[in-house]
Amino acid sequence: TAAGDLVFLAGSDGMVHALNAANGKLVWKAYTGGDVRYPPTIWKDRAFVGSGDGWVYAFEAKTGRPLWHFRAAPVERRIPVYGTLQSTWPIGSGVLVEDGIAYVAAGIVNYDGTHVYALDAATGRLKWQNNTSGHLDPEAHTGVSVQGHMMVNSGKLYLAGGNAVSPAIYDIRDGRNLNDPQALRKT
Repeated sequence: TAAGDLVFLAGSDGMVHALNAANGKLVWKAYTGGDVRYPPTIWKDRAFVGSGDGWVYAFEAKTGRPLWHFRAAPVERRIPVYGTLQSTWPIGSGVLVEDGIAYVAAGIVNYDGTHVYALDAATGRLKWQNNTSGHLDPEAHTGVSVQGHMMVNSGKLYLAGGNAVSPAIYDIRDGRNLNDPQALRKT
């Protein structure tokens, strides 16, 4: 991700790097506790990353100074995934910032739980959370899985939600899931 005179990188080693765009020299680096699968998001003077450790991190973009972090995973629990240990609820969506709100989703498969949050991008304070959309249809034992990017449009947050519910749709005011659980039984 490029912003101003910096280029931001992150990867499977859990490190976040900021490089000088003109000469490629390292400006700063910071660490998370797991792999970072989506590019850093830049908003105002902050760099945001979601990590495989189940945490969201906000750094000062120019210096890498940690500003805040938020545990999106409901508990600290690590499992083996493709030869490494990561949270049962890694940040599987990246971080989307819209109108000062950072949206993030944690989880792998719906039956372990799906956790979607809206955070104040400046402070990391919780605005709302939805921890129920992984189990939209208890009879069919299915719901939203965290499978990729998010988008905000017309008051709704859209999340790539796997093969049972995709896209998952949330009301950005309160996090209420707007998908019809009855429709899951028809698929």
